[in-house]
Amino acid sequence: MKKNTYIYTIIAAMLLLSACSESDYELEKSVFRPDPVYPSLPEYPEWGYNTFGAYYDRILFIYNDDKVPAKIINTGGITRFMLSGNMSGIDHDGYYDYTDSYFPYGDMSVTFELAGFLPETYEDLVQLNDTLIDLTGPGMQVVTVIDNDTVDMELIKGELEFTKAQFLLVDQQPIHVILSGYFGYQAVVDGIPISVSHGRFDVGVGEANFFRY
Repeated sequence: MKKNTYIYTIIAAMLLLSACSESDYELEKSVFRPDPVYPSLPEYPEWGYNTFGAYYDRILFIYNDDKVPAKIINTGGITRFMLSGNMSGIDHDGYYDYTDSYFPYGDMSVTFELAGFLPETYEDLVQLNDTLIDLTGPGMQVVTVIDNDTVDMELIKGELEFTKAQFLLVDQQPIHVILSGYFGYQAVVDGIPISVSHGRFDVGVGEANFFRY
């Protein structure tokens, strides 16, 4: 009887671990819901849908399923908020299907350096709640990389807003911090002004995509 009880306990533990693993996997996935005004962009829900999107002039900069959409990197006394995805076209109806690779222009990432903010763990990211950052302020920098080439640009103006930074709890324990907000900036690239507009993000950051070294 004791042997059977032990076996049942092992089976129950395996099922619980499997359920937790499946739950974690679901939380890592991206959920695209179109914005009602700009349907090629994801909506702004504050639910940790692991999405982001913006217009790079008239080209989409948007997440994809091949890359982790957001990372927080704290190294060398600098904290960086990195969004990684691709540039892509829009169909004639103004929509973009993020599962369709017909329109891609190339890989793209935008990294915002957050001057003076040095979190020790991902849990410290809740300090960003209701924070508006002037991207042209002291110590701030925006780095854009397209197809592994860093774009040489002069920033004119821009803002990054963390509208919401909140814990995602599972069984009353924090497993992610959901970062939700907006971004946009103007810059001069190769002598031509460009604009990144209508940027929004709704991403989860936890142990897997928070880096401090």
